Amino acid sequence: MFNTIIENFHIEKILSTLKSSIVYMIISGVAVALIASIIGSAFSYTSYCADVTFYVYSDPDNVNDTSVNQSTTEISQANKIITSYVQVLKSSAFLSQVIDVLPLEGYSVEILQSNIATRTVSDTAIFTVYVYDENPNNALVIANTITELAPTAIPGIVKAGGFTVLEPAELPTTPYSSLGVSQIMVIGFAAGLMLAFIFFFLKGVLDTTIRRVYEVEDIFNIPILGQVPDVSSKKNSGSDTNDIVLTADSRFIVKEAYNDIRSNLLFGNEDEGCQIYVVTSADPLEGKTVNAYNMAKSFASIGKKVLLIDADMRGSILRTIVPNDRTEGLSEYLTGQLVDVPVVNDKEDLDIVYASENIKNRAELLSTQKWYDFIEMMQKKYDEIFIDMPCLGVYSDALNMVRTSAKYVIVIREGKTKFVRTKMIVRRIEELKGEIVGIIYNGISIRSKDYVFRNYKE
Repeated sequence: MFNTIIENFHIEKILSTLKSSIVYMIISGVAVALIASIIGSAFSYTSYCADVTFYVYSDPDNVNDTSVNQSTTEISQANKIITSYVQVLKSSAFLSQVIDVLPLEGYSVEILQSNIATRTVSDTAIFTVYVYDENPNNALVIANTITELAPTAIPGIVKAGGFTVLEPAELPTTPYSSLGVSQIMVIGFAAGLMLAFIFFFLKGVLDTTIRRVYEVEDIFNIPILGQVPDVSSKKNSGSDTNDIVLTADSRFIVKEAYNDIRSNLLFGNEDEGCQIYVVTSADPLEGKTVNAYNMAKSFASIGKKVLLIDADMRGSILRTIVPNDRTEGLSEYLTGQLVDVPVVNDKEDLDIVYASENIKNRAELLSTQKWYDFIEMMQKKYDEIFIDMPCLGVYSDALNMVRTSAKYVIVIREGKTKFVRTKMIVRRIEELKGEIVGIIYNGISIRSKDYVFRNYKE
């Protein structure tokens, strides 16, 4: 999973994922805020603080003599006494005395111990007692009760020094701290938003579906032969473009896509004789069959003598794309039921060898010597050969072609193909020293920022 996150971590992709999920993140925040407000009403509180400051004398005779100035030594001694005073002040013995004279109900030693805090000022003879309570009047009453009892009761227990009130307590008018329902709702909204953010962030970096061209370029060191647009709905041209199959009436952007692919495949290969292109993909429904036919059609349109072989014995769909009445096909030839190659001329210089109409799971025929002899024979008759083979992520049939001079063309589909699956088939081909000539980026949205003809108007 960690490797997937590293490979799939791209700022633009993450921002796009979060942008598309912003509504759900807000809904999550609101939902958690509402739940928090219902549950949190039991935990809301307001706390007030009343404090009293005492001054400690090391000599008890000086407590009531305001004319006496303590020396540095006496202050140091007084500071040491404060530790004992604080311990006694929070003890059960002293707080029991406070409760006995306290004109309030419902207070115990434990409650007072949790509601009282002290602070000593370093290197001085001063310490402060803080009393917290939800009722500001109660906080003041408790602080005043401590003020009355402490100067006489505590030195009597410690048996050293004495202290007097330096700053008496005052009625607190503003809360020391509070947690209201509105605050709980804000916290709940922030928590819900953060949880949704984390969820969609992880979903984005763990989703290996390819959605942008740059993802292919970042992950694979394989050239992109071309971008085939998704024209599966009616556009402004007013014509029905549900059929992506390349014809004379196809839209310009479709024709141009295969012109680019053809140019990239022809580059540097003009003098190398008949080229064999194995068209495959990681998984079904990624468009390999349509692209195999359209590439063959594009090559035939420039006068090349082209053969398209339907070698997908697992689940051939070429007949649904280019219908033909002849039921015999490749499997009958490879099994010896047909003496002649069952070639069907489509149009122009494009010939097709269909898989048999009803053949299933006869993939073993693609590893026989007759299959390789057939390929070698066809190389002598044609300028280009395109072979539609089963998905390499599911079946290994296409790997048989590494024994020939064939080059692999991998089809991926935007929004469907997962790069981990494509990486797997690339690795399988490369491990057997097969040559991958390029990738076809299929089904790109014509509104995508990556689409080369995005701003083109037909």
